Amino acid sequence: MTKIIKGGNLPIPGQVWRIAVVRRAAGDGVPEVDASALLLDATGRVRGDGDLVFYNQLTHPSGAVRHIGQVRDEQHRVADWLEVDTALVEPTVHRIVISASTDAGTFGQVPGLHIRTISAATGEQLALYEVDDASTETAYVLGEFYRRDGAWKFRAVGQGWDSGLVGLAEDFGIEGRDPDRPAPDDERTLDDETAPDVETRPDGAPTEDIPEGLLAKVREAEAAVPAQVPVQDPVRTGPTSDIGVSGEDFPEFVRSGKGGKSFTVDVPIPAGWLVVDSARRGDGYFSVHSVDKQGKDDVLLANTTLEDFEGRAVLRHRGRSPLRLRVSAAGREWTIAVRPVSVVEELGRSAKGRGADVLLHTGPAGRLTSRLHTYSHAYFHVQGHEPGGRDHLLANVASRRPKDTRELPEGPLLVQVRSAEGDWTLEVRPPKEKGSGRFWRRAAR
Repeated sequence: MTKIIKGGNLPIPGQVWRIAVVRRAAGDGVPEVDASALLLDATGRVRGDGDLVFYNQLTHPSGAVRHIGQVRDEQHRVADWLEVDTALVEPTVHRIVISASTDAGTFGQVPGLHIRTISAATGEQLALYEVDDASTETAYVLGEFYRRDGAWKFRAVGQGWDSGLVGLAEDFGIEGRDPDRPAPDDERTLDDETAPDVETRPDGAPTEDIPEGLLAKVREAEAAVPAQVPVQDPVRTGPTSDIGVSGEDFPEFVRSGKGGKSFTVDVPIPAGWLVVDSARRGDGYFSVHSVDKQGKDDVLLANTTLEDFEGRAVLRHRGRSPLRLRVSAAGREWTIAVRPVSVVEELGRSAKGRGADVLLHTGPAGRLTSRLHTYSHAYFHVQGHEPGGRDHLLANVASRRPKDTRELPEGPLLVQVRSAEGDWTLEVRPPKEKGSGRFWRRAAR
């Protein structure tokens, strides 16, 4: 038997393995736990709903992965058993993720959670990973089997979700729809074209153990991020629009400086919404505030420690007095531009970006899924503003993999990505149809 720690990996010999997800039996404050498995392709996503093996789908169509039952013992422990036959695993499957989830509690309430891998041929225990840092999570990736140089290895992952099995499965590409209703061809997510492994690989996992195809996508995504923002030109005018968002056109105002400074925007600005673009070269803390009549900081327009920052925010100007702004930049060079909202680009079906930004939603009501791609615990906040001033909270989450799905009102709506220290994606979907949750409903125990 080999005991490994979070992030550790080791070769797994043999062709057929049995995997036990073990924990204390439910009761006395301990919630029920369900084990599941996801079969992932080279991009780290499922190829369809059939690639999830769980309580409503006990066997993969290929027969390679099966949920073979549950065992309890006299010590009040329970184990869900799964079986993997590598001879039946299709060539397009690169990873098999073993996960657990609970509906009526958190994993901080589940004592003794661990995963064991056993050779079906010899009964030898090949790997043991014990989870000792669970807290508020309602879903957990315990470990994964993955191909490496023609052989299979096992890695202890230990990564949690606060969104249960549904949220975990959606992050890997499963749609929570009725299984007999196929997904329309045009419902591909933005993540179908980007690398999700920024979220899925465990902290501290060695990059040499990531499949080459997946690693190539990471490098491609990282190369797409600009190395620096030229502070002399933060202009991101985009396509102009005359859609009825409150805020008339006016001459743009641009001011550059260094370090801390307060100044008045000396162009005539009518009452209504306006855009403030900020760019700062270098690192350190950087903030921009509007200033009220008493000379105090009012609305926070930029707030970041990102290096070579470029960000956009919206401000509802009352028009009763000139607009004043205050910049804090720790000795760094910066450029601020104040522009009409007509420069804002449309959100459309999906968008991706980095740091603070503003987009225009002009479509019908739907659902907005917002994701912040980060390696560590972070806060993610997205706000919607109607032309008349009503606000809508579109994302408000703090976790290791920040993701939030909320109702999106009918446009026009200014969508402001506020707290976002890193790369993010936004995706607009139609409203959820009634009955679309049947895929997840489990039979009574």
